[in-house]
Amino acid sequence: MKTSSRLNSLPPYPFAKLENLISQKRQEGIDLISFGIGDPDLPTPAFVNQALIDGLSIPGNHNYSSSAGEKSFRDCISMWFEKRFNVSLNPDNEICALIGSKEGLAHVFRAFLNSDETIAVPNPGYPLYEHGGTMLNGFKPLILDLSEEFDYIPQTNQLQESDFSGIYLNYPNNPTGAVIQQSELNNIVNICNEKDSIIVYDNAYSEITYGDYKAPSIMQCTNATQNSIEFHSLSKTFNMTGYRIGFAVGSKILIDGLKKIKNQIDSGSPKFIQHAATTALNSYSNGVPPKEILDNIKIYETRMSLLYNGLSKLGYDVKMPSGTFYLWMKINEDCESFAMKLLDKGIVVTPGSGFGNAGANYVRFSLTVSESDISRALEKIPENSK
Repeated sequence: MKTSSRLNSLPPYPFAKLENLISQKRQEGIDLISFGIGDPDLPTPAFVNQALIDGLSIPGNHNYSSSAGEKSFRDCISMWFEKRFNVSLNPDNEICALIGSKEGLAHVFRAFLNSDETIAVPNPGYPLYEHGGTMLNGFKPLILDLSEEFDYIPQTNQLQESDFSGIYLNYPNNPTGAVIQQSELNNIVNICNEKDSIIVYDNAYSEITYGDYKAPSIMQCTNATQNSIEFHSLSKTFNMTGYRIGFAVGSKILIDGLKKIKNQIDSGSPKFIQHAATTALNSYSNGVPPKEILDNIKIYETRMSLLYNGLSKLGYDVKMPSGTFYLWMKINEDCESFAMKLLDKGIVVTPGSGFGNAGANYVRFSLTVSESDISRALEKIPENSK
């Protein structure tokens, strides 16, 4: 049976390709240290697991939920957002629960754009933006090249001189670890509002930051609710990747459109999952994460320093990120050939080309391995040939 031209136009999903390579090597009996996929190795907090068990024991939690999410979960999100970002949101029309933020990111533009319209996608950037959210939906991608020189932030002239109906943005950034300041977000919002362009802001890593940096919300910008929608996930913060739970907040019109799409294609996240997610968000105290999350961030910081220092000593060009648990490393050769060399040594990294052609001379390390494995990996990684 033939497949559609839209599907045929997509490159292989980089993480699926990576999973296949990992599986093949493990079948060959190779002991792998995987810095590949951003799936936290740290445990889900015990109080979240207990909430899931408690939620399963409630008979009504085994029925359909609303595709927009349970009111108790949306109320919790509203309270969390106000304490964390000092932004008031109406839980009835400015919040929508998601089966992981990925499904919302992929679907939202379908409610507002037609197939002849253009979406600006960051390069480098999470591949869903260009492929699953744009090309697979029949939209035209406009590649927005982000430069290391400007800390991977879109520049004013780039935005003003480009013609697009929507734009994907993501900070703290996957894959680069770049972060954005509130003033920079304000500038982007003003430009996009003037263009009447929709901003889809992926804030999945808002809670994984280091030092004095605290990630802002685009909802903190003046007039952000005019054309902006922001996506959050509990996957990275609470190590709940398998739970598939997230949420969107923002413009009433955009939230309503997303809800209408979801009404047609899903019946909402399971109620017992939302019960556990509510417990997770309620663990914050006046906008401050619980001890379990703060401890995890310290672990990521320690791992980051260990890998950064080790790679620097080997002569590689790396920068310490202020957010995410990724290290973005520049290399002097094609990223895929470099990644294969490391794979032969039992080390898995993600080739930067999977995030766009701007990543052709980079690889991404995910800090989801132990300190001992990081030390073992550093013993195997060759010195940089400059």
